[in-house]
Amino acid sequence: MLVTTTLVIFTLSYITLSQSVSVRSSAAPVVVLDNGVFIGNHVNGIDEFLGVPYAQAPVGNLRFRCPQGIEPYHGTYNSTAYGNVCPQDYLTVVGSPANVTFLEPFLAAAAKVAQSPNVTQSEDCLNLDVYVPAGAKPGANIPVIVWLPISAFLFGGSSFLDGKKIVERSLQNHEPVILVSINYRMNAFGFLPGQEAKDAGVTNLGLRDQRQAFRWVQQYIRQFGGDPKRVTMWGGNAGGTSAGIQMLTNGGNAEGLFTNVWMHGGFPLPLNTYLDLQGTYDGLVNGTSCQGSSDSLDCLRQLPFEELYNAMTVSRADERFGRWQVTLDYDFIAEQPETLLTRGSVSRVPLVVGDTEDEGTSGALNLTSITTDNDTATWLMEEGIPGISAEDVEHIFALYPSDPAAGSPFGTGDMYAFTPQYKRLSAIIGDLEYHAQRRFFLNYTSGYLDQPTWSFLSKEFKYPYIGATDLSEMLNIWGPGSLTDRLISFATYNTPNNNSGVQWREWTIPEPHQLNVQNDSSFTEGMDTFRAEGTSLLRALNIQHPE
Repeated sequence: MLVTTTLVIFTLSYITLSQSVSVRSSAAPVVVLDNGVFIGNHVNGIDEFLGVPYAQAPVGNLRFRCPQGIEPYHGTYNSTAYGNVCPQDYLTVVGSPANVTFLEPFLAAAAKVAQSPNVTQSEDCLNLDVYVPAGAKPGANIPVIVWLPISAFLFGGSSFLDGKKIVERSLQNHEPVILVSINYRMNAFGFLPGQEAKDAGVTNLGLRDQRQAFRWVQQYIRQFGGDPKRVTMWGGNAGGTSAGIQMLTNGGNAEGLFTNVWMHGGFPLPLNTYLDLQGTYDGLVNGTSCQGSSDSLDCLRQLPFEELYNAMTVSRADERFGRWQVTLDYDFIAEQPETLLTRGSVSRVPLVVGDTEDEGTSGALNLTSITTDNDTATWLMEEGIPGISAEDVEHIFALYPSDPAAGSPFGTGDMYAFTPQYKRLSAIIGDLEYHAQRRFFLNYTSGYLDQPTWSFLSKEFKYPYIGATDLSEMLNIWGPGSLTDRLISFATYNTPNNNSGVQWREWTIPEPHQLNVQNDSSFTEGMDTFRAEGTSLLRALNIQHPE
């Protein structure tokens, strides 16, 4: 079912220049952790400590092993520059027609949000960045937000979005917060599948890295002035999926690691098992000198980095996208996410979830060769929801007609149908991978566990052809914008209501209230009932036929 819904535009994070201007102070801030002294930067009223290691470097014999807690700090640490990012698998995933000038306005907007730091990729990458209101001291008990970066589980890192923006906004709102942004292993280094990985207990290492980072926060955030009893886990895209899985692991026991969750643009999907992707592991081994080894995993640990990295990236981008992903390992993830939810095996903490109106357009840009009903039917049965029947397809078609006026970008009539199936596919993908998953999560958190839950839909940044596409909410929340204010209030008061503007009521099954972010950044409230029959059908079929 996996569709490449992460637009290539967010690789702009790596190639665009930051638009902000920072003013640094000569008075360098200092924080003491154990017997270590960390020297940071003072910038625009913010103290930043960059590249702080939160686990032992996963190199040498620690490659493809669970993260090991950091040894007590000693000596002096220069935390004035970003640390290494984890090995990246850069992909150009949009396979749209050659003339894609309609993406340029969105690309320009994304470039203003992203930054392009001077960083190096390395396996020695388990570090994080801490952004603190200037002069904060132990005992200040400032609420903490931990950002899980967007990544598609392939590329990304803490340094490609500037955490100072969030803290600066919080100070303007007189609701100060601390922001922590983490790096974690991705692609083959963080999500190695196969029986060998399962036997060694090293599946889903990227998720285990995240968990270790939260343990670090509990141990050390007081020294920065933070309150370890008020930690909001925040994730977008793959970070949103990660946040959802962190709520589901460990029997739903959060271990006190986080107290609130805000996630958007990504939710736990039905997963392939570690064995379903055995071929991915075998292909990696066979692409190296480890082919034929009696202990292939141990051999992979000993390879030179360049040989392993080249073996990971040798195939075409469109073939690599689905290979490195979160898997059902019956360990860190004990059962399929929907099974854990229905059993109530989920952290019972205040929760905000959100999507954009046109989440599926970015995925449909990869499917422009699909132009007929038959093409779409074949794609649904073989790739979209593999294994569904022709009768199932007919039911989907009845709810998602090829009429462009019924498709996504929604509310655009017959415009932007640059292929006969594009707007239909956009609607199906958006509902299948986003809205159906969001509602399912809401049903079992708010509906059955009675925990405080809110939902939002972003209709902002409605661009030609792609509409309010996947990740467009990032332009507001990392702008910063009106959603940033709601996030800060949520982290501070356990509610996204900040006594200004529209009251954001909780989502419940009888009354699924939803906050709508309009194109002018204003808020309205409505009911989360759009395309209810379609999302229910797609979700049911997806559960019957995991990807």
